[in-house]
Amino acid sequence: MFKNGIVLVAEGQRHAAEAKVVMDKARRLGIRLTEVRELKTTVIEQVYSGAEPRKASVNWKNLDLDRQKSLARIVSEASQLGASDVHIRVLESHTEVKVRVNGRMRELGNEPASDGQEMIRAAFAVSSGQGASGTDSTFQQGAMFQKSGLLPDNVEMLRLQYTPTSDQRGALVMRLKYVGKNIDTDVDSLGYSQQQSMDLKNMRLKTNGMYIFAGKVSSGKTTTLQRCLNAMYLDKKKEISIYAAEDPKELELLGAIQAQITAGQNANDAFKMAMKAALRSDPNVIVLGEIRSEELTSMAVEAAKTGHALWSTVHAGSALGILNRLINLGADREDLKDPRTVGGLIYQRLIGVLCPNCKVALPEAVRTNLVEEDLALRLVKLTGQNPNEVFCRGPGCSSCFMGLAGRTVVAETIRPDARLLETYMDSSRIEAERYWIKPKEDGGLGGAPVMHHALVKVGAGIVDINEVQEEVDLLESYERDLSYLTDRLRSEIAAFRQQQGRKR
Repeated sequence: MFKNGIVLVAEGQRHAAEAKVVMDKARRLGIRLTEVRELKTTVIEQVYSGAEPRKASVNWKNLDLDRQKSLARIVSEASQLGASDVHIRVLESHTEVKVRVNGRMRELGNEPASDGQEMIRAAFAVSSGQGASGTDSTFQQGAMFQKSGLLPDNVEMLRLQYTPTSDQRGALVMRLKYVGKNIDTDVDSLGYSQQQSMDLKNMRLKTNGMYIFAGKVSSGKTTTLQRCLNAMYLDKKKEISIYAAEDPKELELLGAIQAQITAGQNANDAFKMAMKAALRSDPNVIVLGEIRSEELTSMAVEAAKTGHALWSTVHAGSALGILNRLINLGADREDLKDPRTVGGLIYQRLIGVLCPNCKVALPEAVRTNLVEEDLALRLVKLTGQNPNEVFCRGPGCSSCFMGLAGRTVVAETIRPDARLLETYMDSSRIEAERYWIKPKEDGGLGGAPVMHHALVKVGAGIVDINEVQEEVDLLESYERDLSYLTDRLRSEIAAFRQQQGRKR
């Protein structure tokens, strides 16, 4: 590439990653692309041979600084897009840099292959955590904070996860935690249904029992947990004490003692010490970043049994699945039968909100192959909606990012009673789920599975059925297992549309 913006590329290689690395680097140096010429490789070789050779010079003293500058630029660009994660993957020909925005991955740019591993090392050189003593061939974790000098003003922390890859290279994923503008206590605006919001409100009324969130990485659990706890603190007029233990610290909690988990400690031992300290620190509410071992599970259950409220997260695939996860982590089944111990189970996912300016109505989406015709027909039949009022993700416009204007929660919440817990533990998990879903007027708890909540939002025209199938479940699963909820689904879609109309 020349300073006048002309690029010479070997025939058929115009869109190759190696070519893009050069063009991306030129763009960052302020060179504007004006023309791309595809030529035979021999011609390009002649251009190189005719150029005056320059002796390579490496200033090893400034090498880390240069890589840190590159890293800082990448994080800054990601934060301007509102990205939740940055992925850096070192390949043979180049270093691939991608970001996740509104749940969707997109390419941010490419860096030279030789720079990738150096950037990863530079990240861990200024981070705290397990990466301090790691090597390129070991898994590493860490956290980078504002004191590193590499984060933009709106990013408070990067959580780092490094994976050595099978080709003797590496991949780094960085989770961005943004600086909160203020302490937010608004749970309802996250996208929960009216019934789910009421469930969460009732959970916050109590200062005893376990309240456990589940959901995959980047499902918004931390945001919901933080808002719930801050709303609880203010609702109770700051008359309760909260004790929290996390690694790394992510929650911004009003009035809380937030224990420091020291980098380099064995994580499980550190959390055990924090939990023991919590029980001696006169708390009403204990917050545990994640229940991740048998010992922590035992301590969490014991805290709930002794009159404390315990809020935490686990890895599980549904709200009822949280119970199974606790059993796998060593919880006693008899303890989990008591609704005074198990106070609330919450499972959530995040789904992209369709841009109102470029979303595509279902008939047009079928015509342009954005959605399969059979899926569209089944969706219309199930929801009973006008096809022109159901939408798919559009191409993107100046008002959005890749056709999405944000993300919304789809969830399931359970406030268990003794019958539900005993049925789950002693009889049948399927029967327990049926009892949970059965309408209250018929003697059940009136719950709604996450797929039901997602389809309400599809029918109301604010999320894409394609993403729901990708992130939650297939439509055929609902048709097979939950078709008896069809009338309820249509009623809730109508109510949701009416509610959205009032907001506008």
